[in-house]
Amino acid sequence: MNRGRLSRPSLRITRQVAQDRDSHFIVEVWNPFAGVYQTAESTEDGLARVGELADLICRMWLQRHPKRDVLIDIPDAAASDGERWAEFRINATTFRSYDTRYDARPGWARAAGMTQAAATTCARVGYALAVSTAS
Repeated sequence: MNRGRLSRPSLRITRQVAQDRDSHFIVEVWNPFAGVYQTAESTEDGLARVGELADLICRMWLQRHPKRDVLIDIPDAAASDGERWAEFRINATTFRSYDTRYDARPGWARAAGMTQAAATTCARVGYALAVSTAS
């Protein structure tokens, strides 16, 4: 069993409210390889990217790749300055698990799966997640 530290990708949505315009959303993906949040064009793109990162990290763990130890985990939540934000992370091991957090409760809580984690994250900031009809 691998017992190294985890390095998890995440998807974060921030809702910014300005008095002179409607609120808008910023979608970001935590990239453990770069150690930064990277902006995604859409929630769908963010979900795809976080899934790709999780797949790559899982392969690294299975192959005991030496570079897995230099990956950087998600930082603790910062104060929100009135912004609404929510985030979910993927524990990218062979048996994946998912956690969520948001501005009012910055501690991680377990989610049942990626669909629930994404829906919870979107709901916390009032973002309407597009429902896919593809199977």
